[in-house]
Amino acid sequence: MSTKKEIIRFFVAGPVVGVTDFGVYYLLINFLSFSLSKAISFICASIAAYLFNKYWIFHFNQPSYSEIGRYTIINFLALGINVLTNQSLLNVWPGAVFLALILASMLTGLFTFIFFKWWVFKAQ
Repeated sequence: MSTKKEIIRFFVAGPVVGVTDFGVYYLLINFLSFSLSKAISFICASIAAYLFNKYWIFHFNQPSYSEIGRYTIINFLALGINVLTNQSLLNVWPGAVFLALILASMLTGLFTFIFFKWWVFKAQ
């Protein structure tokens, strides 16, 4: 599949993953810290993203334990980027919860697409 189609599908799936992330985050921030809420929402969104990436965006239908390991590594790194970006922006602008969430998600989306395309779901 061409990279152009993958990018389009990535941006179509993105809102579904984003709604998962945002919805869980906004549900939890009333009960937990911003960082813990963000971490939990990110993990929920990562599960949805895995399914989209594997089966729809990159059509990587073959079973692979190494793929799961690579996906996990990239998502742990992305989790760190996401939570740190979110918290850093909230430290600078405490009331900018939505802006911090959007910017953290955009940065993480760029990071994950690059590594998913050329490392995680690359045909072996």
